[in-house]
Amino acid sequence: MHDVQALAFDVGGTVFDWQTPIRDAVQTLARARGVPVDPKRFALDWRRGMFGVLAQVRQGTLPWMNADAMHRRALDGVAEQHPELNLSTKERDELNRVWHRMQAWPEFPAALVRLRRRYTVIVLTVLSWAIAVDCSRASGICWDGVLSCEFLGHYKPEREAYLAAARLLNLEPERVAMVAVHPGDLRAAKAAGFKTVYVAPRLDEPDLPGFAQADEGQFDLSAADFSELAETLCP
Repeated sequence: MHDVQALAFDVGGTVFDWQTPIRDAVQTLARARGVPVDPKRFALDWRRGMFGVLAQVRQGTLPWMNADAMHRRALDGVAEQHPELNLSTKERDELNRVWHRMQAWPEFPAALVRLRRRYTVIVLTVLSWAIAVDCSRASGICWDGVLSCEFLGHYKPEREAYLAAARLLNLEPERVAMVAVHPGDLRAAKAAGFKTVYVAPRLDEPDLPGFAQADEGQFDLSAADFSELAETLCP
């Protein structure tokens, strides 16, 4: 890691807790209607559905769209599985905004300040630019840059997305480290020439390829949390 000059962070699930705001919003809707709903299952199904839409966008079977549109499209499918909620179009639109209200893990803001003293630190995410900006502002965190794949012409884990990030940083890929809780993201970054930093996940993720636990020693650096990561990289 001694040659690394920039850190590129995944944010959905890595930096931001996406499950809690969705569970809370769905639970509020269910209570208002007096119907039973498993909010965690709703959240997991929605996340799974979004990645299904993303796969179709990457394959070209759906037109190019950003994550806000993907989430909204996936929400229609999840809503059909929960007819007891009887969500109107307006309610679905409002619920879709919950992705803009994710909060960072408590220790992350201080860790980011420490990391930025030594590295250029950016976001590299499949989430929309607006989601990344809104959630960062709400958590009081400031990056050196925010790269959403919606502007890169390729979505992670496509090799071109990582290479575009390195090009925009004006760095060779080996001088950039991808930081994520998702092994699939890190394996793809490694194949593109990036260094890789694995942070232990705190959320249950949908049963999708690339979300399984990482093998020990698979990546260049591993950390239990962001405080440990900052201490390791910026002693």
